[in-house]
Amino acid sequence: MSIKPRFGEEVLSGSKRYELRRLVGPLVEPGDVVYLYFTRPVSAVVGRFTAGLVFVVPTENLGRVLAELGDVGVGEEDLKYVEGARYAMLIQVRDPSRCRTAVRLSEIGEPPPPSYRKVAKKKAERLATLCGL
Repeated sequence: MSIKPRFGEEVLSGSKRYELRRLVGPLVEPGDVVYLYFTRPVSAVVGRFTAGLVFVVPTENLGRVLAELGDVGVGEEDLKYVEGARYAMLIQVRDPSRCRTAVRLSEIGEPPPPSYRKVAKKKAERLATLCGL
């Protein structure tokens, strides 16, 4: 999952407990391991988390869902990111952890994701090893 370094740090520190995404590809499912690819200037995988609850919500209902969840670390800039999309995916962040070593995706033969994407099991295992997790 591509993420601006500022938001990625919030996820890894635990202050951002849900990550908001436009629905652009396959669904993230509870239990999926989500690697955080920090965009420029870092341009590397810096950490990961396990997906907890996953909500797929029409964007016009997003405010109501967020109000019910309380303070989960989703702010105005996140909401602007999903403006104009029909659906948004709200992913609960569980067990965030930082890589011991940041990993360039070229090391596993992957380009940076435009938003998020699934990677093959062998590449995910290699990524975990390179991260030191």
